[in-house]
Amino acid sequence: MIRGIPCSRGGHWQPAIVSRDGLLLYWRCAADGKREKDVNVQTEQLENRMARLTVVVETDRLDEARRGAARKIAREVRIPGFRKGKAPYRVLASHVGEAAILETAVEDLGLALYPDALGESGLEPYGPGTLEDFEQEPDPTFHYTLPLQPVTDLGDYRSIRKAFEAPEVSDSDVDDALLSLQEREALVEESPRPVSAGNRVQATVTATVLDDENGAEETGEKGGEDDGEGASGRQFMDEQQLVISLTPEREPAPGFTEALLGATAEEQRDFELQYPDDEERHGTLAGKRVAFSVVVGKIEIVTLPELNDDFAARVSAQEEGAAEGDEPANLLTLRVRTRERLKNETEERATSEFAQEVLETIIEGAIFSWPEALVQDQMEHLLLRMDNDMRQRGLTLDDYIRMSGTTREELKEQSRDNAEALIRHSLAMAELQRAEGIEISEDMLEEEIGRSVARFGDQAEAFRSMYDNEGMRQNLRNELLTRAVMERIAGIARGEAADEETTATDTEGETS
Repeated sequence: MIRGIPCSRGGHWQPAIVSRDGLLLYWRCAADGKREKDVNVQTEQLENRMARLTVVVETDRLDEARRGAARKIAREVRIPGFRKGKAPYRVLASHVGEAAILETAVEDLGLALYPDALGESGLEPYGPGTLEDFEQEPDPTFHYTLPLQPVTDLGDYRSIRKAFEAPEVSDSDVDDALLSLQEREALVEESPRPVSAGNRVQATVTATVLDDENGAEETGEKGGEDDGEGASGRQFMDEQQLVISLTPEREPAPGFTEALLGATAEEQRDFELQYPDDEERHGTLAGKRVAFSVVVGKIEIVTLPELNDDFAARVSAQEEGAAEGDEPANLLTLRVRTRERLKNETEERATSEFAQEVLETIIEGAIFSWPEALVQDQMEHLLLRMDNDMRQRGLTLDDYIRMSGTTREELKEQSRDNAEALIRHSLAMAELQRAEGIEISEDMLEEEIGRSVARFGDQAEAFRSMYDNEGMRQNLRNELLTRAVMERIAGIARGEAADEETTATDTEGETS
């Protein structure tokens, strides 16, 4: 976004105007030249965060600009009988025409007038303005249009209240986490035999929900009409080299292991399974009949280590933060630590989801106003990101445009809804940061850098040098600001935040 930046002559750089054909001409220091008193500036607010500046000057200013334009043109054209820049005004005018001289004069004077006129108007521009029109009579009058900074009204967001309940960690959750630790430490061998229970297989799997009431079109997922080669329905899985543990705790659906028993490498099995009517465990697949097509790849024998005190001591010693000389953990302490870790992770995830719901509620109740230029910039950014993503796959945006038969402008317009959603999110976050007085101090930034690099142990100082880069520091600062804003609005919605106005100092204490 455009803001005044100090320039060498004591003033501030201001966004330049653009020519009538949309060409950005240049930036200009607002301190250039002296402030003229023979200028009248009027402002008019237009729709969609646009404004019009009307600047009226005395005829002498235009005459002076016309003479300057003539000197400029004379240096650029060759007139028979005269050296460059030496032809009298009347000769030059008869050679290039008064209109050409006037056009150059208007452009030059328009550029000179705009920075001071903008400063006098008190407007905050989002981007460069445009010289829209010029009237010579009765007085030389310049009309500029310019986009203004967006504005955000969040309304009474501090009155929002939502119920929040921290999720519980069950014994089965702890058992499942311990099983994951066992699998991480397991002995894995490739099996020459057909599939048996307890094996782990790499397989290509497709799965289709049969007789799905939602239908493929509503869900936006693959599926639809039967093509004669497979089941008709909504395809929700199409995975290559999927790793599947054939145990009751890990199989994708009840009965999946039994359906694969005896299969050999490269064999294909097609079968149907009915998911139990248990939404808590199976989500949207609960009660659904699903057709699976599985091509078995590698078959592996997995031998899990015994879950005992020795195992607990070994995996605990590998944990981040384990210190030499600590008393070896036993199975009980491992369960306690695992439960605590799961509790922290689930609470953090639930709080994040809760804060996101609160933010969506705030955005729904907010009023935003922005210039079209902001949307255009955001859409261009999305196209650039799309191009970068495609280049990682060996394509470019131009390649995609050619293959899809669309145009760049059509593709850009397709991203409008996404662009506007991103703008609302960004504006809401910025306004919340301002309204709540949230700031990240250098001490807070250094503290977070210390935590970030500490996990690298002896290499911590080497990784700390990455944050000598100002870009890296700013990225981390932005992450901390986002985290602080989300924590604040979550607290507000739970009724925990103080009603009185908060200060930056309070915020620093809470965030740290």
